[in-house]
Amino acid sequence: MSGQELDRLKADASGNTGLSEALAEAVAGFASMDDAINFLESRGFHVSARELSEAASDEAREQVPVGEGEGGYGALLRFATEH
Repeated sequence: MSGQELDRLKADASGNTGLSEALAEAVAGFASMDDAINFLESRGFHVSARELSEAASDEAREQVPVGEGEGGYGALLRFATEH
């Protein structure tokens, strides 16, 4: 995934958007990173577990708690840091 793709995911899945809401609800049912990746792919985002983990790690270095105030994207990053 390019930096632009990650920026698109963050923009589309943060705040008060339909994707943000759907992602925030779906994260609770994810059992593995594969579930997260499959969810994103079904919505046109082609990311790897490694890329998602790296994004979460970068966020963790910049912000505590991870993903605070970022809607579904934040929930996804919190999930990635735990799995």
